[in-house]
Amino acid sequence: MELRQLAYFAAVARHRHFTRAAAELHVAQPALSQQIKRLEAELGLALLDRTSRRVALTPAGEMLLERANRALAEVEAAREELGRLRGLETGRVTMGAMQSLGPVDLAGLIADFHALHPQIEVVLRESTTAWMVRSVAADELDLAFITLRGDLDARLAGARIFREELVVIAAPESPWARRRRVRLADLEGEPFVFFAAGTGLRAAVEAAAEEAGIALRAAFETNELTRVRALAARGLGVSIVPSSTAHAPGPEVAVLSLRPPLIRDVGLVWRRERRLAPAPAAFLAFARERLSAREARAGVGALSSTRSRPVARAQAQKRLPAA
Repeated sequence: MELRQLAYFAAVARHRHFTRAAAELHVAQPALSQQIKRLEAELGLALLDRTSRRVALTPAGEMLLERANRALAEVEAAREELGRLRGLETGRVTMGAMQSLGPVDLAGLIADFHALHPQIEVVLRESTTAWMVRSVAADELDLAFITLRGDLDARLAGARIFREELVVIAAPESPWARRRRVRLADLEGEPFVFFAAGTGLRAAVEAAAEEAGIALRAAFETNELTRVRALAARGLGVSIVPSSTAHAPGPEVAVLSLRPPLIRDVGLVWRRERRLAPAPAAFLAFARERLSAREARAGVGALSSTRSRPVARAQAQKRLPAA
């Protein structure tokens, strides 16, 4: 079993596609396929289930992938640490981020980090909180910006970066527009525009509805927060979104406060028992310092390390500045 074969296998597993994996690795697809076949022959087990339309992991492939990712991460960490001994500051940071980061300017954060460390490559992947939690735990991501909840995977550690109120949005001409606040139970039976399943925002809304003992009627579901707002603005349903989304430029909506308030915590997470390589560790330290300073200026409090911080009903409303 060669390290190169593990890297090839992990790339195919990540993309679920030979052509895209070959492009990432800068190798010819036939060479990639040949190395995977050699690995399977050596192990005596099929790792990938290949069809004309897709590539899926077999049970043996699922078992090998977690260890392969861990081995590759350790090798990368060793390379970076040895590089530092030579006076170099190179490496790679692979991070995930959800679509809505409220007041955090992630592009600016990455740009400022790149200005300080131009030789460190930063790879950003946007997805749902559920996917990112699995990916960090499996060493496919070094770090991820997610919604922190009480049921955070025990293998992860995290630092809160901000808190934000969730608000109700509705069409400006709807009966809801005449109100300033609403109870979640009041929305039962209303057509509801949901953000995508697997996201921290969706989970927070569903958990709050369950706590209130109601069922929200899903009329629409979308992967784009801007589309959630657009659908609500057209009168096709009400929704619950971060305050920063409700007050950002876009279609006009009525914004209602929830009573009692619903607050989400957003944080940066990493795998608890993994020693981060120098490049991801440098980005984590940079982000925590920079975002702590932003929190202090906003008067919301500093970052805090945590194992998990639930999205929960707050005792008192905390209104944050719009992004």
